[in-house]
Amino acid sequence: MFLKECKKIMHSLVFWVFVVVMAAAYLTQFAPELEQRMAEPAKGQESYGTMVVERPDILMPAAVHSLIGEYLQDYYTAWPMGFYKEIHLKEEERVKMAAIIAELSGLTKEELDSFTEYEPGGYVERMDENGNLVLTRQEAVLPEYTLSEKVSYERFKELMQEADELLGGGSKYGEGDLLRNFSQIPMSYEDALAEYQINVTKEALGGVYGRLYCDYMGIFLAVMPVFAAAAFWDMDRRAKAGALIYSRKASSVKIVGMRFAALLCCMMLPLLFTFPHMVFRLNGLYREIGIEWGKAVFLVILWLLPSLLFVTAFSILLTELASPLLAVLIQGLWWFLSLQTNQVSGSVTKWTLLIRHNMLGGSALFQSEWGDFLRNRTCYFILAIVCVGIETLVFERKRRGCRRGE
Repeated sequence: MFLKECKKIMHSLVFWVFVVVMAAAYLTQFAPELEQRMAEPAKGQESYGTMVVERPDILMPAAVHSLIGEYLQDYYTAWPMGFYKEIHLKEEERVKMAAIIAELSGLTKEELDSFTEYEPGGYVERMDENGNLVLTRQEAVLPEYTLSEKVSYERFKELMQEADELLGGGSKYGEGDLLRNFSQIPMSYEDALAEYQINVTKEALGGVYGRLYCDYMGIFLAVMPVFAAAAFWDMDRRAKAGALIYSRKASSVKIVGMRFAALLCCMMLPLLFTFPHMVFRLNGLYREIGIEWGKAVFLVILWLLPSLLFVTAFSILLTELASPLLAVLIQGLWWFLSLQTNQVSGSVTKWTLLIRHNMLGGSALFQSEWGDFLRNRTCYFILAIVCVGIETLVFERKRRGCRRGE
């Protein structure tokens, strides 16, 4: 049964369009990174990028500054389930938030609410001396305050977690997000050189390129499987063979499980060709290093398999419940919004559909997100299983209806 389903998929034009698109994405987006070795940083560069460091002396003032500013503007930004949202607190929630700010800064709710000179920070257009509009950066105008010396770093993190919970989660102040948002500093030449030397080793190099490979391939795996999955799952209905499928002696669990497994195995085909190509090219590029690929293989499985599982499972469920067109529209919209709202790195949350790490290096940044990364991938793996379970129940119900109709 499994091989029969695989043959049906292989004879589908939509499936081969999926394969071609994935291969083209690999060749045009990622393969150019395999043309030359990672460049060693040189002295005198204008910028060496940024790095995440856990520096309370940087983190605490920046986070408190941001929290006060958002309180004064009366809305907060968050990314629940990976999507941008403006949050307006109710009065009782504002009281709680003001209490958090008061403990951190000494500013009372009355002082905050009576402050009328607030201006947001950022880039604004101003006239220069020649009458031309130019973009200039201005600092936020806040009431004067001093960070409380009584608040320890541990207590600060507790208060930030309370603020995040008041906002419903997904804010800049949640666990795992504080460092990314408020404790990135410019890298010096020495920092950049140290990172380069850490990355260009046989133990690390596979993971370095593996992250970038997963970034590029993950973008397309978050949407392309919906076309092949929806077309395959709707194939029998279009061929008016639904009654034949429902009348099979095999259990619904076996039928759905086999069809789902066949889809997954076939749609892994682009990965089974592109990943070995990357290994072959990099082994030649870094011949003297002898790259160890175990971490990269583990990362590809952990990163890309849950995406493929979920998108496929979600697509077949929507196709079964409604139509393949609805599956394509919903998954396409979800993918588009995720792509627009995600940063190219440092934006992993519990519900981020697209995980991005579009850089060679950035090991410390990715490591700071490791906990969120694991929770995210686990959630999507579980959701995929749930979708397949619901699909099995729906399929069984339709089988019973078909038999009663007979």
